[in-house]
Amino acid sequence: MSTPPTPSDPDHAEFRAAALRAGRTPVPRRFILLVAAAFVVLGGGGVLLERALGSTGSPAPVTTATTTHELTPPSSAAILGARALSGAPAPAIPLLDQSGHRWSWREHRGRTTLVSFVNASCDDICPVLGAELRQLRADMGSRAPNIVIVNTDPRATAVAPRPAALVVPHLTTGRVWFLTGSLRALTTVWTDYGVQVRTTGAGEAPVHNDVVYLIDARGRLREAVTPFANETRAGHFWLDAATERSFATALAALAGRVNA
Repeated sequence: MSTPPTPSDPDHAEFRAAALRAGRTPVPRRFILLVAAAFVVLGGGGVLLERALGSTGSPAPVTTATTTHELTPPSSAAILGARALSGAPAPAIPLLDQSGHRWSWREHRGRTTLVSFVNASCDDICPVLGAELRQLRADMGSRAPNIVIVNTDPRATAVAPRPAALVVPHLTTGRVWFLTGSLRALTTVWTDYGVQVRTTGAGEAPVHNDVVYLIDARGRLREAVTPFANETRAGHFWLDAATERSFATALAALAGRVNA
């Protein structure tokens, strides 16, 4: 987990950002964790992840442009790694929010909802994704979607009124919910949404694949997005401000289309 990827790795955020700036469509991140005997794996792949992210095989090669003409700017789908979904009803999320109240789709229908997955302690992609979600809310104003953040840390499942996952990225106000619950309940949600969580050694943060879902006002799965970031040797996640802003802008545009 702590070894930073090399620039030649298609999953590397700098590689992806560079490809976007060059006008090429990067290979969308396919960070689906392998189930290995040396690790404890919590949650299953799930049909939803297969629909959202496609095959887990080797990514298609990126072809370097040889034309001398000005290159076409990348599309929103390119930076988001977005995939349209079937419109099936979103699975239930029977977890508790930061106030200890049970969350349900029934109470939140009528507005687009964004569902993401980070560790309670915000020691994964949380600071980067949180900053992007904060920018999305600023861009969209009153049209911003509900934001649901599901805990992915099996070792920190207790309800807390101000979890780091909300405090660190400054998402403690407005229509934002951080959801947690028993390990059994969390595992069910992870499985239903195609999130694989892996625990490693003592003192190391759990790791998981990164995915964001957009669910429309009628509770239907509409889009899946693949957030990304760089990781230092110390396990800190970061992304340059320009790429962070581009991702947030593209996500806001996609959320707006789901709103329509």
